[in-house]
Amino acid sequence: MYFVVHVDTGNEWRGGQKQVQLLAASLVTRGVSTAVACPKDSPLSQSLKPLNVPLIDIPSGNSIRTPWILSRISTRLFAAHTAHAHNCCLPFSQRLIVHRRVDFAPKNHWKYRKPKAYIAVSEAVRAIVANATRAPIYVVPDGVDEVPPQPPATDAPDVLAVGALVNHKGHRYLSQAAAFLSGIDIAVAGEGPLRYPHLRYLGFRNDIPSLMAGAKVFVHPSVEEGMGQVLIEAMLSKIPIVATTAGGIPETLAEHATLVPPREPKALVKAIQSVLSGAHPSVEKAYRYAKTCLSVERMVERTLSVYRETL
Repeated sequence: MYFVVHVDTGNEWRGGQKQVQLLAASLVTRGVSTAVACPKDSPLSQSLKPLNVPLIDIPSGNSIRTPWILSRISTRLFAAHTAHAHNCCLPFSQRLIVHRRVDFAPKNHWKYRKPKAYIAVSEAVRAIVANATRAPIYVVPDGVDEVPPQPPATDAPDVLAVGALVNHKGHRYLSQAAAFLSGIDIAVAGEGPLRYPHLRYLGFRNDIPSLMAGAKVFVHPSVEEGMGQVLIEAMLSKIPIVATTAGGIPETLAEHATLVPPREPKALVKAIQSVLSGAHPSVEKAYRYAKTCLSVERMVERTLSVYRETL
């Protein structure tokens, strides 16, 4: 019997999948009986194979086959990490914990009343989920570990943004700001359907630390954000940060960044110019804060504590 089976129905590789990888691999290393149910050829599955994490193949998305597959697994807990995983695990609600990473308002309150407990990535997310359930909601921020110093990427911009090219990441407002920042190279690393003028697009990159090493400012213009895992990476890279006050971003960054309201390009312009001139919070203090308070070990310990308390 497994102690916990993590369920992720996505085919993408974003912050949520990265946290599942870190959490599952760490639990296995600690001797906690753990498996991950995810699509066979997904990036998450491929990332876990070399780490000796037991895998269970499930279809992607909201498949009616997934509950049947999960019903054949002996486990004390299911941990759902996506909205579709939440749906697929509802038949096992008395041993279900849902990890909630986004600050979108729940649409179906019925399904939110079913799980045994929730783990929210920030207080902002906890407050939103609390409107839809009476189940216990625990706050466990993401964890990121420091990587060795990397040489700067040859194509690193002056100002770097990292995130999926989707509406809630706010790149349209960064584009509007870029129109007033002539002579400053502003680039976005990430995949997705949206493109705006005045920005350079780098596509998917597996060398984000090298891009951060070469950039002068990291900017995160989201209009909705549960926490912002990449912000921890930026703090660990000792790069000055400009970000919005959306969702859980202020919790993540505390006093270690220059914050502006979302959807306000003029505020972005002023903040980027100020940081480029050298006026910004200490990157050394930001680094120490991220390393101490937002490590993978701390995330795993707190998550495991919630799992045990729920049981």
